Amino acid sequence: MTKANFIKIKKFFSQFPTKKFTKGQVILKPGDKFENIYFIKSGFVRAYTVTPKGNNIINLFKPLFYFSIMHFTTQHRNDFFFEALTPVEVNIIPFSEFQKFVDKDKNINLSSIMELFFSSLMNYFVNQGNIICGCAQNKVASILLQLTHDHGDLKNGKLVINFPATHRIIASIIGLTRETTSVQMSKLQKMGVISTKRTQFVVNDLEKLKKLAQVSE
Repeated sequence: MTKANFIKIKKFFSQFPTKKFTKGQVILKPGDKFENIYFIKSGFVRAYTVTPKGNNIINLFKPLFYFSIMHFTTQHRNDFFFEALTPVEVNIIPFSEFQKFVDKDKNINLSSIMELFFSSLMNYFVNQGNIICGCAQNKVASILLQLTHDHGDLKNGKLVINFPATHRIIASIIGLTRETTSVQMSKLQKMGVISTKRTQFVVNDLEKLKKLAQVSE
């Protein structure tokens, strides 16, 4: 997606009211209907299901937007919990207003949104394969790569990711223990691939991170 198209989409969503959610607040739960498009202005949300073995986290970090787009198209039942990982502010757009936006210029508006949607979806599928089949190093590198794709911001020639990437959160997402995750994060820092500061991390070597995320044949 071009920067101009992304700015146009962001400007459209910014016209609508926002709603704030506190850290840990459940925004939607299974059975709740999506009747609006949710565009996250700030903060991070996780999507998960509850099983007898615990929570199954969906590794998408803008899930409200993507799931609301899917429900706008399909009207399927919602089977997920959506919880604020941090304080969150969301633009809420009625389906009817979103339809007007799409109809106004389908070639630009719909194509731009679908490009954004499918780009993240394809990245998700690739990383899910690495997380499921890979070793601990593959898993950690893959989730950091996905965070870079979804939230990376180029500053002074480096990719800065302002995601609350505590070892506990990363471990819960990829199904590792916190101790194992901490060991792998430490190894990546010693290799010079990433550096960390509180909950923020910086990707110093993107190509090396990509290689470490790949599962060896």
